[in-house]
Amino acid sequence: MNDLTIARSIHILSVVIWMGGVTFVTLVLIPTLRRSSFHVDQLAIFNVIENQFANIARVMVLLAGISGFYMTYRLNAWNRFTEIQYFWMHAMVFVWTLFFLALFIVEPFFLKEHGKMVKNGHNITNLQKTQIVHAIILLLSLVTIIVSVLGAHGFFY
Repeated sequence: MNDLTIARSIHILSVVIWMGGVTFVTLVLIPTLRRSSFHVDQLAIFNVIENQFANIARVMVLLAGISGFYMTYRLNAWNRFTEIQYFWMHAMVFVWTLFFLALFIVEPFFLKEHGKMVKNGHNITNLQKTQIVHAIILLLSLVTIIVSVLGAHGFFY
């Protein structure tokens, strides 16, 4: 069982780092930039800081996915995806998939125009939209964490 303990440790650590970053960006960085005197450079500053974190987030999302898959495989827990009391496992996979798609597909291939938006002066509107999207994914992620911890400790069965 040592391998499962190590996998769970990696899983939890990666989620803590990943969600800590999302929380910081959503609750500290974006509101600070929107209220500050950086009006001209809001989106540029946001992009520099978030791009730095995105590399860390990519690694953490991969580690969370790999460790989660390994634990499911090692425990032969695939049947849990067919039982309603394990809905929290579906929630974890759903949130992971959203972030995987955002970090590995949407941002690199569809949001390449951030620099162009900054030069065209779309800072405030785009930062407001970014804050709304981040708030929604943060709330969804935090609810998923809560129900997953409850589920992993037998609360729903």
